[in-house]
Formats: sequence, structure tokens, C-alpha cells
Amino acid sequence: MAPAQLVNEHALSSIGERLKAAREQAGYTLDELATLTGLSKAHLSRLESAERQPSIAALLTFAAALRVPVGRLLGEEDIDSSTPLSVYSGGEAPHEVAGLNVVACSGYPGSGALEALRMTISPERIPGPPARHHGEEWVYVVSGTLVLDYDGRPYSVPAGSCAHFDAENPHRLGAENVPAEVLVVAAQGPRGLWGAHR
Repeated sequence: MAPAQLVNEHALSSIGERLKAAREQAGYTLDELATLTGLSKAHLSRLESAERQPSIAALLTFAAALRVPVGRLLGEEDIDSSTPLSVYSGGEAPHEVAGLNVVACSGYPGSGALEALRMTISPERIPGPPARHHGEEWVYVVSGTLVLDYDGRPYSVPAGSCAHFDAENPHRLGAENVPAEVLVVAAQGPRGLWGAHR
């Protein structure tokens, strides 16, 4: 087995382990979390046992349902709870999730209305099925050109531009020619809980 494959399998296993630990700490059974998220119990079980890798939309859904920051599910240390302020330096290590390099860059003690993620998208990445969840997303393109497939239509979003959209509609992110670095801010909808990744 190649070293990179071992690293990816370890990361996948760790996300599954952290998801299970967060679910148990919140006091939910698999059945209860399935009801909260709209995902099947079988799918949740496969994620926890590292048979499958969660999408970004699924991580956002779990974080909201379990009332934990996405960063905790990715393995980042908990933030200082002595003040309702967190500062992210930009030097945080990225995590590979669904073929994306992701860094969580939001969350202060008691926060939960939004999540901000910095992502690098390779133009060679094979995109998965479109994501859908409750709430909205705002995406700012730091470098490269983002290819945003939104509701079945592709949009080219160059560096320095942003897109804001209803995340209930199917969407997925890609890159054109060179890697795209983007800042994604996802906010919960009026229902107060992320819906299922469909």
C-alpha cells in the first residue's frame, strides 16, 4: 500500500472516529442522528466506520446537528473558550475531504450560525454528485477560477469575484485550468438545522 493511500485511509478513519465521538458526546443514537440530518442510518454507519468519506455538505450538516464546529470533525484542536473571539492565522494545516484541501477558519465558543472554510480545488478533481443543504453559501475566489455548477448550469467565477446562493439548490465546486483557492461561508437557514446532503 502506498504511503499516500495510508495517509488518506488514516484521515478517513479519523473523521469517522471523530464523528462517532461527537455523536456519542451529544447523546444521539445513529437512528436519532439519521432523523436529524435526513441521512440514512446505514449511510451514517458507513461514515463512522470509514467505509465512506463525508462530503463538505455532510460535514456542515453533522456540525450543525451535533453543535460542534466543522474543525473538530476535521481534527483541529478546540478553540480557547475564555473569550467569544477566535483568530485564524492562515497557517492552519489543510485536511483532505472529498478530494478538496480544506481548512476550517471559523468558530468561537457558542457560535453556530455560520461556518467558514478555506478550500483549494484542483482542476483534476473529479467532482462528486451535487450537494444540497438548508441555508445559503457565499463563496469568494482568492485565486484561480472557480467553476460553480449551480442548479445544473455552470458559472465561471474569476479571482476577486464572489457568488452568493441558496444552498437548497444542487451545487458543486470545480476549478478551471489551475487550482482555485476559495473562501466558503455557509449559513444556516431559518429552520436552524442543516438538511441532508442529497
